[in-house]
Amino acid sequence: MADASAQSSESPPRRPGRLGFVARLTLLYLSLAAIMLVLGLRVWQTTEQQLDTTDWIAHTYQVKAEIEAVLARLANMQADAFGYAATGEEARRARGSGQVPLLDTELGVLRQLIRDNPVQVRNVEALAKVVGAQRDAAIAAMEARRAGHDLTATLPALAINQVHSLADIMLAEEDRLASERRLRAERVVTFTRLLTSAAVGLSLLFLGVSYWLVRRSHLRDVAVRTSLSASNEQLAQALTETQRISDSMLKLSLFGELLQSCRNLDEVRDGVRGALGALLPGLGGRLALINPSQNLAAIGAHWGEHGVLAESVFAPEDCWALRRGQAYPLVGASASFTCKHVHWPNPDLPEASYLCVPLAAQGQMIGVLTLDAPRAIDADERRLATAAAEQLALALANLRLQDTLRTQSIRDPLTGLFNRRYLEVSLERELARATRRVQPLAVLMLDLDHFKQFNDSHGHDAGDALLVQFAVVLRRCIRSEDIACRYGGEEFTVILLDTDTAAALQRAEQIRHATAALAVEHREQPLGPVTVSIGVAVFPQDARTAEDLLQRADAALYRAKELGRNRVVTVESISGQAQSA
Repeated sequence: MADASAQSSESPPRRPGRLGFVARLTLLYLSLAAIMLVLGLRVWQTTEQQLDTTDWIAHTYQVKAEIEAVLARLANMQADAFGYAATGEEARRARGSGQVPLLDTELGVLRQLIRDNPVQVRNVEALAKVVGAQRDAAIAAMEARRAGHDLTATLPALAINQVHSLADIMLAEEDRLASERRLRAERVVTFTRLLTSAAVGLSLLFLGVSYWLVRRSHLRDVAVRTSLSASNEQLAQALTETQRISDSMLKLSLFGELLQSCRNLDEVRDGVRGALGALLPGLGGRLALINPSQNLAAIGAHWGEHGVLAESVFAPEDCWALRRGQAYPLVGASASFTCKHVHWPNPDLPEASYLCVPLAAQGQMIGVLTLDAPRAIDADERRLATAAAEQLALALANLRLQDTLRTQSIRDPLTGLFNRRYLEVSLERELARATRRVQPLAVLMLDLDHFKQFNDSHGHDAGDALLVQFAVVLRRCIRSEDIACRYGGEEFTVILLDTDTAAALQRAEQIRHATAALAVEHREQPLGPVTVSIGVAVFPQDARTAEDLLQRADAALYRAKELGRNRVVTVESISGQAQSA
């Protein structure tokens, strides 16, 4: 530096060259400042676009969640309303009435969410109309029940298919919007990456040019290299972190989409093992689901290596996360109170930790997701686990709702037996199977004797109690593969698979004797003896079609009534009497 100063003082003509160097350096800085400013503005605009797109995607999921909430609220209200109409339980009427304003509120929230979409506005109005009709029908059924009307044959059918069709249309529209918005988001991300690459390229260019211009100045050269090295390291770390977060979000989004496509619980269990193992590779985990009685939680899936073991079956109150309704242990806190279903078997892993995340949806605890590691679980893993648990809980709640609706469509709400619609479908199927396998099949038509007099003497509540007790008798007297249905009123039908006339007659006599021994009580008062008349028809000798088989069994039942009731009559015996006559 001293030599350079001496040369400058001794060679005045070279001073313009240094001035030119300063001018070039200044011009370079000004140019790069302008370019970085433009790039910064553009990156800012791109970030705003990305945030806007993200908000719209979140809005789409919020609309879909609200649609599911309306469906769930409607199903709960109808179940309580028609349950009250059928059983007269005041608790169900109170719950059903309480659901009505909540249902209107859910519809109002849904209207508010889609007010900027004309297509969805029309769809939600159509949905509100159908839901309103279902709500009014449920209210009318409750009011009629309170007025004391007999609703045995007048309960309105659940038009839930129309509601679900309209809901599916809205969900499809939201899925389409979500796809468009995700595509837009991907484009914005791609553009952002290009801008970032351009910024990195310009920074590297700036590094090279600056190094070439100022390499004659050792101090400035060292400062520039140190500064640029630190900047590049921070940029690389930021890019790595951004890529990792992006990959995690992509996996989480795919996990949620696949969960929504599952049709049964087994598919969810199988999918969770691989998906959460890939999403949280450093953690082992178990998925425990709470049974319908809410008194037990059982592990249905597990993956990874477990430094922390868990009980396979435990009470929900044994888990602090289920008690508190939030992830446990809390952020930054040690597990001073350990969940009872978790054990610490390996003293050589003092740093081992676990995390329980409750699965809650629609105000109900469904299960718990337990994760563990031979180290402390970090904040990013907690966030991913919580987000995955939310997706999983929603999918499980949807599956439970689907199972409930499916059960309501094929079961008689009073007795729990299959209904007439299920009987007709099942009989056609079993007849085709019996024909293919060359096996017999029997149909029993059963009618409780003097049931109308029983109702008139003891009241409809006592009649319902008798029907429920008789359904218990049927279940106890038939095999698990046989099908028992309530045909209508006090009439019941049983399909006996792979059963000939002798075996069917024996089974019918068993049911008749069990019914005669039945001691029915209502409000701690005995209701007297009960008998049943039974008609038996057997495929293929008595009939070959479902309709003929039911008619023949019904004719045999009618003959049993004529002969004095409390007896079993077969089609074969009727034919024998006709021939002898």
